[in-house]
Amino acid sequence: MSPTVLLSAGTYFYLRGGRKYSETAYALMAGGCKAGCLFCSQPLIFKTDKSYLSRVRWYPVRLEEVAGRLREFRRFCLQTVLKDGFEEETVEIVRAVRGVPKSVTTVPVSSDVLAELKKEGVDYVGSGVDTVPRLFKTVNKPFSFEEYFDFLVKARDLLGRWRAVAHLIYGLGESDREFAETMELFIRGGIAVALFAFTPVKGTPMEGRSPPDLRKYRMIQALRQELMSGRSLKEAAEFDGDELVRVRPSRPWAILTSGCPHCDRPYYNEHPLGPQYNLPYTVKDLRSS
Repeated sequence: MSPTVLLSAGTYFYLRGGRKYSETAYALMAGGCKAGCLFCSQPLIFKTDKSYLSRVRWYPVRLEEVAGRLREFRRFCLQTVLKDGFEEETVEIVRAVRGVPKSVTTVPVSSDVLAELKKEGVDYVGSGVDTVPRLFKTVNKPFSFEEYFDFLVKARDLLGRWRAVAHLIYGLGESDREFAETMELFIRGGIAVALFAFTPVKGTPMEGRSPPDLRKYRMIQALRQELMSGRSLKEAAEFDGDELVRVRPSRPWAILTSGCPHCDRPYYNEHPLGPQYNLPYTVKDLRSS
């Protein structure tokens, strides 16, 4: 019997006959998480609605019922949770999905598990680093910053440059300089950075914290684009103390959703009415607008 997974609202309703809003099929491992990240809805210790992750609602399905149609997307992305047996379940899920490129986002796992994921067709691996080293204990991450970094280096060595992705959330209490230096650390090592805006989630210890200022988030997006293009932090950014005040230059497509190929995660961080932190458009669409 195949496992139950949770599909994002957009993925689920497309497979039920609705409009396709995304080129990526998004799946979340079911069961809740044994970690306790203070900003997340999935920890079992919080009285949160586990059918939500960030702003997105997720719907349970038997994987065997939908696996054949997932090839209608351009990528399948699995978000894992930390629970007993999650490594084996991760391999089982990606093995059942055929005919489409696959990404997995996970906490640090062994080299053997990484090799098994590659064998089953996973070509990108992400990890929720989420914040800067100073705040790891503050937000209650389950592993150390060094463990996440070393894991992503292993994934890069196995899959190739830019195929390991560090997920970073702007707005958890870091300074601009800390965030910028953390981005540069990963990018300098051939590890891509996918940006997220902090989203307060009801029932979590950080539900009262405000999302980041959109203007500042745009600057962080622009800086990420410059760093990914090969410029150094010193070349690309100007600071006033620890505050980022200018990015040189600022490319318009920097505001597109960042991550694996075809990642758009519509409305993951934002309400449909705005503000729009990450735009789910193609570069071609943006350049022609």
